[in-house]
Amino acid sequence: MTSPGKILLLGGCGFIGKQLAYALANQGWQVTVPSRRPHRNRALLVHPNIRLVEGRITEAEELQRLCAGQRVVINLVGILHERRRGDFRRYHVDFIKTVVEACNNSGIRRLLHISALGADQAIGSSLYLRTKGEGENLLHTFGQRDLKVTSFQPSVVFGKHDSFINRFAGILRLYVGLFPLACPNAKLQPVFVGDLVDRIVGAIEDRNSYSQRYQVCGPEVFTLRQIVELIIDTLDLPVKVLPLGNGLSRLQALVFQNLPGKLFTMDNYRSLQTDNVLTEGESCPTSLRQYLRGLAAMFGNKSSYDRMRRNFPRSEEPEDTR
Repeated sequence: MTSPGKILLLGGCGFIGKQLAYALANQGWQVTVPSRRPHRNRALLVHPNIRLVEGRITEAEELQRLCAGQRVVINLVGILHERRRGDFRRYHVDFIKTVVEACNNSGIRRLLHISALGADQAIGSSLYLRTKGEGENLLHTFGQRDLKVTSFQPSVVFGKHDSFINRFAGILRLYVGLFPLACPNAKLQPVFVGDLVDRIVGAIEDRNSYSQRYQVCGPEVFTLRQIVELIIDTLDLPVKVLPLGNGLSRLQALVFQNLPGKLFTMDNYRSLQTDNVLTEGESCPTSLRQYLRGLAAMFGNKSSYDRMRRNFPRSEEPEDTR
């Protein structure tokens, strides 16, 4: 099979990035994945079409070098928490300028970008969403003359090795009794990583996707409380959700953002004030509810997995759907 060309995958060592790297490589693309610590991501090298290289992509000269000879660039770089003040702007806005400049200087004409559902430079409810929106706007504004740009705005993404379902499952397994949950009524429309990857891969050669911004969501709308309760039921845990009101949710964020790991921050709290649901376009097919049927097996709880499969009919829909 003739290779369609070379792709530089920025952020390719993350959860979504690895799935995308394999999918592109299976399509025949020659995929270059830069990493500051290549030895931690050697699993990518099992595919002959993936090249893992050492590189600091936030340095303009280094990124310029990496772009040489590439046909397409896909940017997945983003952060959920700031380690230092200004990190959101550095990674979501300033880095976009560096990417556009490197593409233009290298003669690259195709650039795809992963943003976030709810990203809005003007009215985003959190700094995360505002900087995501600003970076996306910059990309579409300054990249249009010489670049064919497409951006994707996914809701929270789930799948094997995700940091959403797996994090909640890991924490809940340590609990007995009441689990205090901040922002329990926040609405989410989780999308399966495989569906998101399919959308990205399918858009690369699609001229109709040029200059487009796509919202990417799954078929079901849940409250955060419903998702956590699904995990509890699936794993058959002795835990019940204690929904926190607005004041206690803010207090939890203020406390947790100062703890190691930053499980929940004030900026996360502000992001959850905006419903993370589809407002235009078509949803993806994979159901979070069906995916959770395999969660117990992944966590080594075979008996509860078998029980859960008997008790959850395939046609069941979430309580809160649009």
